[in-house]
Amino acid sequence: MKAKAMSCGASMLVIVLLLFPTGAYAQFGDIFSAILSTITGPIGGALTDINEIRNSILKTEQQVLWPVSLITQAQNYISTIKASYRAWMNQVYRLPVNSANLQMPKSLESAFLSGQIGQIGSFGQKYTSTYGVQPASGAAPQLNLQMMDIEDAVAKDATVQSMAADQATAMMLQAAQRIEDEAQTTAPGTADMVAAEARTAELASLAMQHKLLAYQLREAAIELGHRGSILKQSTTNTQNLNRQMLNHLGGAQ
Repeated sequence: MKAKAMSCGASMLVIVLLLFPTGAYAQFGDIFSAILSTITGPIGGALTDINEIRNSILKTEQQVLWPVSLITQAQNYISTIKASYRAWMNQVYRLPVNSANLQMPKSLESAFLSGQIGQIGSFGQKYTSTYGVQPASGAAPQLNLQMMDIEDAVAKDATVQSMAADQATAMMLQAAQRIEDEAQTTAPGTADMVAAEARTAELASLAMQHKLLAYQLREAAIELGHRGSILKQSTTNTQNLNRQMLNHLGGAQ
């Protein structure tokens, strides 16, 4: 395009020289000289000043606002961390911890270690097959039936919560690795965006931890309730035994 424009300008200049008389050559020469001097003079000086300002701004950005050397140092540090720990940590997360041997316990263990909420639908049946069914009403004292029922419910709920937490943890690890990769290649000026994304992931992780902590508190409360129920039942049985003994002694007299 530039060569074509120069060719067109040269052609126009030849046409002008051919059409106008020889006496006008000097006049046009003066005009062209004035134009040339304007371009190389004030305009050229302004362009030089603009380039100097741009270079100064670029230097300030690279040395003060977004220091290239420090950014490179941080990126190299992230690369070192990834090379040293990521593969090792992934192996740790995938370590097998299952230990059940019999068929039904193995099936139950496989379900709650799967880290997949899709396994929740069949978990109840596997739990019942492993730990047994709830006795029918009248097969045991009502208090015992209630204690068995609530403890089965708490055990199922806690295990299902752990399955959901495992899946959420896997997703959080993927997000953490993605943020780590982005930090390694992020452009100057976008670090705040990556930091905000990391902060959001951190808050999500804390929310999941608080949810699990709340469930641990509920489990502790259920265990205290179970102990209290046993004490109440024992006290009632002792009172009934004392009453029977007093009645027996009174009848003997």
